Amino acid sequence: MSAPETKTAVYSTVDGLDIALDYTLPTGASPEKKAPILIWFHGGGLLQGTRKGIWPHLRNAPAKHGLCLVSADYRLAPQTRLPGIMADLVAVMKFLRSPDFAALTGDSVDQGKIVVSGGSAGGWLALLIGSGVGFEACGLDAPEKPLGIAPIYPISDLLDPFWTTKQHPVSYFPRIIDRSELEAYLDPRAAPTSFSTLDSPRSVFYHYMVQEGILQDLLLEGTGIDPKEFSIAPAIASGKATVPPTYITHGSIDDKVPIRQSEDVVEACKAKNLPVIFDPIEGADHLFDMSDKYTMDKMYDFIDSLVTK
Repeated sequence: MSAPETKTAVYSTVDGLDIALDYTLPTGASPEKKAPILIWFHGGGLLQGTRKGIWPHLRNAPAKHGLCLVSADYRLAPQTRLPGIMADLVAVMKFLRSPDFAALTGDSVDQGKIVVSGGSAGGWLALLIGSGVGFEACGLDAPEKPLGIAPIYPISDLLDPFWTTKQHPVSYFPRIIDRSELEAYLDPRAAPTSFSTLDSPRSVFYHYMVQEGILQDLLLEGTGIDPKEFSIAPAIASGKATVPPTYITHGSIDDKVPIRQSEDVVEACKAKNLPVIFDPIEGADHLFDMSDKYTMDKMYDFIDSLVTK
């Protein structure tokens, strides 16, 4: 049996820009046997990365789990601040539910069964979509809630000191990164981009951000929006936000996104009796699921439990 084919499509932002996404239908999907949709957002602090950087368990998801995998780009900061990125989330979720996407897939996807996942900053995007947090502050209507969310080692709160405290040097990086290496990417007036290859000079942007403690500035400078507007756990704890069924996993020794970013969300969900599964991975670091050692069976069992209802 041949491997499922990955195709590229575009969705349009609110200001008319076209951004690419890849989608892979499982073999055998049809109008009579529609595939649920798993949309995944890449990480990189919203500063770098590409939809092409997907790991083995994701590539296997169509054939192994019968899911239509969608990997979507979004515009990157600081050329696009967080409100613009949030607008991209609204646009891509609307596109997945549109007649245009149904037509592209031969009416072979179940647009009522969408699960949102992502790694690191992409996990944060999944949390924002699932909870609706942050959209009102950006002047946007939150997208329709998905069936469930599955954030992987997510960022969840810009107010954590990890994002605001300088590290010279960064604990996990072998050298100080000089500003000159990233000067072109730090310029908010540079041309907007939604694609950064994994081997480009921009690939150290995340580490530079941690080194300088400037994530808030890169995402929000000039917007007038308080960083607390994007904090997931406080919004849940206050009753201002809820989440659909949620699965969160995080490595216990993650030094790129502290595990407390996940633990705080899980604690808030449990306090509000919201459906959450927490799966900490002992001895695992950030990006642990890049290895084909991690088949992420518990995550896919969770997804299967939602889409087969």
